[in-house]
Amino acid sequence: MGLTEEVIAILELCIYIPIFPLALIVIFRHGWKKQLGWIYLVIFCLVRIIGAGFKIASVKYPDNSTDLEWSAILQSVGLSPLLMATMGLLKRITDEVSETVPSGQNSYGNTAMAGFVSQSRVGNIITKRATAVSRRSRIIQIAQLPTLIALILCIVGGTDLASSDISEHSTGQTYTKVGIALFIVIYILLFGLTAITSADLGNAPRGEKRIYFAVVAALPLIAVRLLYSILADFTSISNFSIANPDPWVQLFMAVVEECIVVIMYTLAGLTVAA
Repeated sequence: MGLTEEVIAILELCIYIPIFPLALIVIFRHGWKKQLGWIYLVIFCLVRIIGAGFKIASVKYPDNSTDLEWSAILQSVGLSPLLMATMGLLKRITDEVSETVPSGQNSYGNTAMAGFVSQSRVGNIITKRATAVSRRSRIIQIAQLPTLIALILCIVGGTDLASSDISEHSTGQTYTKVGIALFIVIYILLFGLTAITSADLGNAPRGEKRIYFAVVAALPLIAVRLLYSILADFTSISNFSIANPDPWVQLFMAVVEECIVVIMYTLAGLTVAA
């Protein structure tokens, strides 16, 4: 039997069903304060498991259009959880760095010395650096809102594209394209913030550095996954068709990248101290 979308769905089940409980373990290990990035991994695993189930059901029961529609909808929302997981992990690193960058009176044992340093050139540089790191963390947090909006647009667009009413397809394409455009902007922002964070990496604990390197390694893979969505939604190349993509293209430009990112993030969460 050659590679088909059904085979890909079975492979996804074989990968994400074991990863799902591991991601839950990571959440309980790190607690509420530091679990944000991994929450989205759990959501992503659920989306892929349920989506694969619908895909297999749509092959077994081709007359049931509902299974095919839900499979297409869930397939279209993969980018958002990955981007939000990456932002959550990057925010964790940024917060850890901000705690180790001294700022003002809290960084020194006596008030007189703190006042002297805060007035000096070195003190001003330290204070500005701590403020910049804190501002970067807020930017990452705010960026999650447009990511959520892009997710909603892709869900609505995927619903319209999977509809049996052809008149809704045009609207679906518009919503999906706007959602993907937002993902492009968010990815560029995320890439820039990751590059800037490298300057403060020396202040991060060893375990947080491991998470940072996982994020750096994931960015090219997410870029390939994003490119796949761009080609699927903005071009008419048959291999990237949303309704009937080439299984090999889908496997090596979407499925493999997603799996590697999820595995890297999960392993980072399991090996980093809580």
